[in-house]
Order: sequence, then C-alpha cells, then structure tokens
Amino acid sequence: MKWAIISDVHSNIEALEAVLKDINTWRVERIIQLGDLVGYNANPRECIELARQEGMQGVHGNHDLAALDLTLSEGFNLLAHQAILFTRSQLDDISKRYLEKLPFCLILEGEIAFFHGSPENVNTYIMNLYQARRAFNYILKQLISVRIAFFGHTHVRRLWHRDRVGKIRSIPLESDIVSLKDDGMYLINPGSVGQPRQGDNRAHYLIFDLSNKTIIFRSVPYDIHKAQEKILKAKLPEFLALRLSEGI
Repeated sequence: MKWAIISDVHSNIEALEAVLKDINTWRVERIIQLGDLVGYNANPRECIELARQEGMQGVHGNHDLAALDLTLSEGFNLLAHQAILFTRSQLDDISKRYLEKLPFCLILEGEIAFFHGSPENVNTYIMNLYQARRAFNYILKQLISVRIAFFGHTHVRRLWHRDRVGKIRSIPLESDIVSLKDDGMYLINPGSVGQPRQGDNRAHYLIFDLSNKTIIFRSVPYDIHKAQEKILKAKLPEFLALRLSEGI
C-alpha cells in the first residue's frame, strides 16, 4: 500500500500537474496534501479544483485560512499578503467551501498524523532541534497513538527521528529512499510542490510505502517559465516569479 504525500502547492498548477503525472506511475491508494494549496502563485482556483477532482485528503495551511479570513494575513510579509489579496479575488464559492472543510489535523491508520505547521499551531515551523522536540513532546502527550507525522510549512525536505530513550536527531537525506525503523517516532517533511526553498527548483513530494515503512522522496521538473509568466501577467510581485527558478 502506497500513499503520495504533497505539501505547499501554493497555486502552482504547472508544478501540481507534473507531480500528479509522476504520482500516477506509482499506483498509490491515497494522495494526502499538507496544506497551503493557495498563495504566492497564479492559479489558486485551478489547484483547488484539481485537488477536488483527485479526491485528495488533507489539512489546511496558514495561507488557506488567510484566503478565507484576510485578518489572518496580518502577520504575513508584504509579498505573501499581496498574493493573498490576489488569491481571494480568484476563489469562487466552491473553492471556498473546499478550504473551509479542511481540518487542522488528520490521523490515519491510528498512528500516522498529518498537519501543516506543527501539531499545535498551523503557523509554527519545525526547523530546528528545539522545535522538533516540542512537536514530539506534544504528540506524546496529546496524540499518544501517533508514531509517524508528516508536516509542511517550511518548504524544505526534512526527517526527524526520536528514539525510545528520547534522543532526537535530524537524519541526513543522503538518499531519496529512507527506511523507517520500528523503534521511536518520526517527523517528516516532503518539501514543497509549488515553491521549493531548498535550492532545487523542481517540485518535491514523497511516496510513503506502508507495507515496508519506506519513504521515497521525489523531485519532478515542471514548466517553470509558464508558471512565471502567469505570475507576472497577474501583476503579482516579480520576486515570486524569480524565486521559482532558484528554488528559494
């Protein structure tokens, strides 16, 4: 049994279509998205519609919530705020209802959790050891059955492990294939589909093979130039187009 885990599509329909084409070669049983379907790029409504058509399960992200309630974008930087204003102008009632129904957290198979930022807050990042420890501690106290958790928000691939005695470390991703041990707990970030920030401009996601507890990180080229042209045509900030080429 295989699942595809995607995150941070951010209105990039070219990247999402490329990722879905790649996913189709894996014969997955589920596609799960970790929030922020919208924001930054030029096709929010189209990305939501494609997620609906594919029957994706998932959770909301901070940009999804801000698209529904503009006051939630008050802490965004100027570029993100401008993109949310554009996003709100593009969404129809069907798109809004889809975002409204997304939960904060999803738990499947009893032990696998999905959330956007952290298990406590959609806006919180998991980027360093302190933040990873806090997330693990919260899961141990509040989501006691969970052993594997997937998150997004940072736009960077990451894999954290907590062993049985409580030692936490970030596992170097020296290979695209990682086998998960039966001991301890994991926090796993697939990277971003629509706005990667790890210095690699391809669209990123992962395949989770539940039968042998294996993670397969995937990187997919897409038509960046077309996505950039749409951003500029929509009169969104130029930097949002430029950063796609650099993967930053």
